[in-house]
Amino acid sequence: MCVGLLLLCLPAWAASGTGGYSAACTIDSFDQEALSFISIAFMLVSSAIALTYMYSRLRHDPQAGVWAKDEAYNLLISVFLFAGILAFFTGACRLAEDYAGSDPFDASITYLNRLLDSNGLTVLRYLTYQSINDQMEATSYLYTGFTPFFGSGVSDYASYRALSSHKEFLIDFYLPIVASLNAQKQILQAIKWVAASVLLPFAFVMRLIPPTREFGNMLIALFFGLYIILPAMYAMSGQVFEDEIVGQPRKCIDCSVSNFYSFGLDGNNVVPENTVLYRLGSTIPQAVFLPNIAIIVTITCVMSLSKALRAIAV
Repeated sequence: MCVGLLLLCLPAWAASGTGGYSAACTIDSFDQEALSFISIAFMLVSSAIALTYMYSRLRHDPQAGVWAKDEAYNLLISVFLFAGILAFFTGACRLAEDYAGSDPFDASITYLNRLLDSNGLTVLRYLTYQSINDQMEATSYLYTGFTPFFGSGVSDYASYRALSSHKEFLIDFYLPIVASLNAQKQILQAIKWVAASVLLPFAFVMRLIPPTREFGNMLIALFFGLYIILPAMYAMSGQVFEDEIVGQPRKCIDCSVSNFYSFGLDGNNVVPENTVLYRLGSTIPQAVFLPNIAIIVTITCVMSLSKALRAIAV
């Protein structure tokens, strides 16, 4: 009972003693209904353990007493585990705030939105408009003569058809990249809601029930990986992007050729056509490589934590 009352008091304590942390870095960031549900589950299990222990003392039933002690030990582990998850999330959130200026999920969504707006939709819009303009220019044809007896003509901009084809190739190449970024953004938004509102309370309730304890351990490990590790990695990737790509001074490989800027995504006098290839190249890592690294690290953390929880269970 005391454990459940302590958990019920945690939201009020977090609201009054956040100190320098923002609300996103405290227990307030979790769904309050989920926290209440977990607290009620802890109280019910504590009551069941207490009643079982009193029954064992009253009827001198050693098996019931052993069961009550084992479950009390597992309940204590669950309390420390819950506190540990909050501590890990607070640490990951503070790390993301120091590097990215906001909590992991907000920093991750901001990072993906920046890629989609500046490097995704802007580039696609520019390539589409320029491809259409090139095709229109390629239709220009100068004809001299007396139709239908004689005459000749020349196309002044026939090469623009090749330029249009090149831009269409870039569009076809870039569409899956933009789709990948959109998918990652939607997945992170879904994880932010599902993990805190559904997965966390369900995982702890499953762990408190002896027949489903192993399944609950797996869900807790899954929550740890999805809600703490994954967004923190996205936040760190976003800060590296801001520092090493957007924040670098503008340079040019050959200053006599203005179409080959290597830096300066948002610098002065930088137009989209000067940075198309660099915008494409700076977006590919987050669309292809970095998600795979994040998935590998997250799965490794989930499996390791699941084995650790299985080892400490009675």
